[in-house]
This record gives sequence, C-alpha cells and structure tokens, in this order.
Amino acid sequence: MPFPPPVIRCIKMNLEEMSDILKSSLGIRDNIVGVRLFKSEAEIPKDLKSVEKPFHYCGMIQGARQEGKSFLARADYHGCKGGASGLGIVQCPENIASGSLYFDKLHKCETPAIGTSIASNMPRLLPGSTVATYVAPLDKMVMNPDVVIFVGSPLNARRIVQAVMFKEGGRTSFNTAGIQSFCVDATASPYLRGEVNISLGCDGSAKNSGLKDEDVVVGIPYAMMEDICTVLKTQYQGWDKFMRG
Repeated sequence: MPFPPPVIRCIKMNLEEMSDILKSSLGIRDNIVGVRLFKSEAEIPKDLKSVEKPFHYCGMIQGARQEGKSFLARADYHGCKGGASGLGIVQCPENIASGSLYFDKLHKCETPAIGTSIASNMPRLLPGSTVATYVAPLDKMVMNPDVVIFVGSPLNARRIVQAVMFKEGGRTSFNTAGIQSFCVDATASPYLRGEVNISLGCDGSAKNSGLKDEDVVVGIPYAMMEDICTVLKTQYQGWDKFMRG
C-alpha cells in the first residue's frame, strides 16, 4: 500500500535558525544536514554543480556533516545502488530484492527468503521517482530540504522525541532493521511516513562512511522542523536542569 505524499506547510523559521537551534540545544558540533530529493531535472537549480565522482549516499551525508561539503548526485554518481534504490533513484538491485546479498554475503539472515522479507519491508521511494539527490549542511542549502538528518547520541534523539511529544502527545515508534541506515531509515522513512525516524546505524555506513558504534542517526521531515525547533528552544534548558538535578 503506497504511503501518502509528504505534508507541505508554510514555515517561517529559516534554515540557519533551525540549524543553530538544533546545535545549541542538543550540543551538536557537527553540521546538521539537509536532503532534497529532486523529482525532475526542471527542479534542479542551474548553478548547482554535480559531483565529479561516485559517492555512497552515507558518505555524502557524512561529508556534509563533518566537512561542510555539498553533493548533487544523479543515478550514475550514487556508488551504492542499494542506497540509491531506497531513495527512488534506481530499481532495487536483484541481489537485494532476492535476499541473496543479506544471506550469502552479509550473513544477516537465516535464509534468502528472510532476506527478501527484510528488503520488501523497507520503506522505499518508487523507482525513478527521484532524478537526483542534493545533500548539504542545512544552513548552507540553496533551497528547503525534504528531510533533515543529524548524527548524535541517544540523548539527542530522546530530546527530539520529547519535542514531538510536547506538541502531539501519544507515542512514537521507529522503523529500522539495522540495514541501510542513512538512505532508508533516515531519509526514505521520514519522507514517506512524515514522521521522525531514529536509526541505530548499519554496518555499511560504519564501514563506508565512518559511522561510530555509539552513534544514532535521526531523520526529521522538514515539515516538522519548525515545531521541533520551537519546543527545543524554549524547553531544553529546563529539561536538562531537571535531568542533571
């Protein structure tokens, strides 16, 4: 069953403000990262230059986060086709769809059929629905993102959840399989579901982009950012004071 399209709402807070609030309230030193998924070539600004060599998507996120780099990448410049398929840039590779990658190479499942189940349950954009990805530090983006991503601690993730609960109440749940963290967990899932998702990372992002064992990856739909930042700005000091005693 297809997910509903992302909700678009008017946002008054600018990208630099959002980045500053997340950094100051959560104590994050690295860049907050924005991701835009372009649906057509006509959407891509003419002055955005494409990368000159292929990158893994997780490497793009880490490059924006740690080095302040920006990446515009079409299909041929996505070095990891599994990640690209999660973002709707290419068809899901047969070795992933069949479960053979997870069973034969990565040994992440007991049978190929279980690998197929893992793959088929991942939130993925439809193949061909994205023509290019634009990844950059949030405060340096030339347009609004679709999803905002940061890498932090469990406490950082907890504060985001608390900010969501402050406005919405109820409970929240996370969608992850310990596989395809940055691409599926932190980008496709928030984009498709319109909900914050928290990922425990994956071995691929640890191997290919240096994600640390203690890191969690948080993906936030851009439409939720203003409310989350407003709550953090007004509440985080009180929360920290209560917690620290």
